[in-house]
Amino acid sequence: MLPVLDPSSIIESDYQEFLALLKKSTFSGDIEFSYASRLAVATDNSIYQQLPQAVVLPKSTEDLSLIGKTASQFENVRFSARGGGTGTNGQSLTSGIIVDMSRYMNNVLEVNADEGWARVQAGVVKDQLNDALRPLGFFFAPDLSTSNRATVGGMINTDASGQGSLVYGKTSDHVLGLTSVLADGTILNTAPITLEEAKEQSKQDSPLGNITQQLLDSCLGKREQILERFPRLNRFLTGYDLENTLSKDLTKLDLSRVITGSEGSLVFVSEAKVNITPIATFKALVNVKYDSFESALRHAPSMVAANATSVETVDSNVLNLAKQDIIWHSVADLITDVEGKEVLGLNMVEYNSNDQADIEQKIASLSKSLDDAESLGVIGYQITYDKADITKIYAMRKKSVGLLGKIKGSKKPLAFVEDTAVPPENLADFIMEFRALLDSHNLKYGMFGHVDA
Repeated sequence: MLPVLDPSSIIESDYQEFLALLKKSTFSGDIEFSYASRLAVATDNSIYQQLPQAVVLPKSTEDLSLIGKTASQFENVRFSARGGGTGTNGQSLTSGIIVDMSRYMNNVLEVNADEGWARVQAGVVKDQLNDALRPLGFFFAPDLSTSNRATVGGMINTDASGQGSLVYGKTSDHVLGLTSVLADGTILNTAPITLEEAKEQSKQDSPLGNITQQLLDSCLGKREQILERFPRLNRFLTGYDLENTLSKDLTKLDLSRVITGSEGSLVFVSEAKVNITPIATFKALVNVKYDSFESALRHAPSMVAANATSVETVDSNVLNLAKQDIIWHSVADLITDVEGKEVLGLNMVEYNSNDQADIEQKIASLSKSLDDAESLGVIGYQITYDKADITKIYAMRKKSVGLLGKIKGSKKPLAFVEDTAVPPENLADFIMEFRALLDSHNLKYGMFGHVDA
C-alpha cells in the first residue's frame, strides 16, 4: 500500500524548479525542503501559521543576490526574510520561501569605537552585538524585551523600539548605512546623500537610479501631502517612512530610511552599519509599587517628566507569574512585598548619567515626590544602584512573555495586541477601556510594556 501524503508536504513545481536551479548555481548556503525544516519556520511569535515551500539559508550577500537573480526567472516564486521570528503579526511567515539569515549571516564584522559605529550582518542577535561592544564601553540602543533572540535585520525591518526609546530613539535613528539586495538580485549600498547627489543619481539607468527618482517624486514632490496626512508618531508604524527619508531641512535623502520599517517588503537587508552609544557610568533603577495597575499607568507620565531614561510598567498578573518562577529568587530582595498591601502594579524607572552628582540629584528629587504620592496609589518604592542587580530585574521583565506562556493548565495565552500607539498622557484611559472590553469577554490577560514614549 502506498503511503498517504499530506498535500501540504508537496512542493509546488515552480518552487521545485527554482530550488534545482539555485542548487546548480554557486550558491554556498543551505537549501532545506524537508517537511520538518519547513514546519519549524511555519510559526513565529504570532497566532498565525503558514507552511513555506522551502527554507534557504544564505552565507553571504552574494548568496542573497543569487537567490534574487534565480527567482527572477519565475513569476510566482515569493519570499520572506526571517531573523529571530519575534514579531507578533506574522511578518516572517510566507507560503513561499523563507530566507533565514540567522544560521550563517550572524557575524559582527567591524567595530570602530573611535568613530562610534559597528558593521554587522543581518542575522546578528542584539544581545550578541552588545556582548561584543560591552568591553569597549558601548551598546547598541534601544533595548528590546526580545533582545536575546531578535536579530539586527529584524530590528531594521520593523524599526524596533524598546526600553529607553524616549532617550535613545528607535532603530532607524541608529542606522548609518545598509547593504541590501533587491528582488532581482541587485545589490544596493545606501547611506545619506545630499539632495544634489540624489538628483544626479536619479539620472542613472539602473535600479538604484529608478528607486532614487521614485523617492524624490514621492518624498519631495508630495512633501506637503505627507506632512498633512501622515500621523505624527515618534515611531512610524503605519507604512513606509516617506517623511523622514528626506531630512527635515530637505538637504539630504536617505534611502536606508525607507527600508527601515518596511517589514521586508522592499529588500533583503544583508549588512548594516549602525552607530553605537557609550554606556553611562552611573545607573539607578527605582521600582515604584502601586495599589493598582491603573495607578501605575496614571503615574507614569510624571516619571517621564522627572527626566527618567526609561519607564516600564508591569501588571500584577505578570508579577505573580514571576513570583512562581525560579527567576524570582534573583530579584525577591529587590522587589519586596509591602506590609499589609498587595502590589498590583509596578513602574520600573531608570536613570543613567555620567555624573554621579547628577544622578543622585535626580533620585533625591524623585524620592521626595514619591514620598508625597500615596494619594496617587504609590504604596512603596526601592532604589537599586548596583548594575548587576539592575540586570537581574530587567531579566525578570524580559521574561514576561515566556512567563505568560508557562501558565499551568490546558489553557495557553496568545499574544494578540502589541505595539499599540497611544500618547502617554492618554494611555491610562485607553488601557482602562481596553481592560473593560477584555473583561466583558471573561478573558484573562497580562500587560506590560514601555509607557514612556
